[in-house]
Amino acid sequence: FEDEQQYEDFKTEELDLIMQQVNNKVEKYAMELKQYKLDLKEGKESYMNISEDELAQIIKEELKAILSEEYYEVDAKDVNEEYCPVCREAQELEEKKKKACKPSKGKRFAKRVDGKCRSYGQAGKAKGGGDRIRPGTKKGDAYCARSAGIKKCKNPPCANTLSRKKWKCRVKKSMK
Repeated sequence: FEDEQQYEDFKTEELDLIMQQVNNKVEKYAMELKQYKLDLKEGKESYMNISEDELAQIIKEELKAILSEEYYEVDAKDVNEEYCPVCREAQELEEKKKKACKPSKGKRFAKRVDGKCRSYGQAGKAKGGGDRIRPGTKKGDAYCARSAGIKKCKNPPCANTLSRKKWKCRVKKSMK
């Protein structure tokens, strides 16, 4: 096949299992083909009206289908475990994603990062009743200069990064 290169990284056990499945399919089709030839010799109506080329094409398609199936085995950590650990983690992440993030006390915004909520930004309004975050102003420039000195966090984006994005900071300047 022309697709042989993409299957080179299979493990030996997986290849053995796949080859066993392929051999079973090939044997099944070979037996059906022999039955077809016997029926033709005896002058009987055959239940299978396909040529050898068509049979070879069917076998190739079946082999491709078997090789393209994605599966993996995971051992359960506990006898009473309902789902495999990988599936359970995926389900828990999905459940967390469904709920909207709520900002912590004193914070204005919240954003979900890697399944956890990050709160950032000062709550409330500015003195004049307008928005606290005003990119492109002196206040914005002062904020960007101050926040540029804060070290980057280990698992980004952290609150500082998110706030700098709201203020539209480019290094130490706030852009409009």
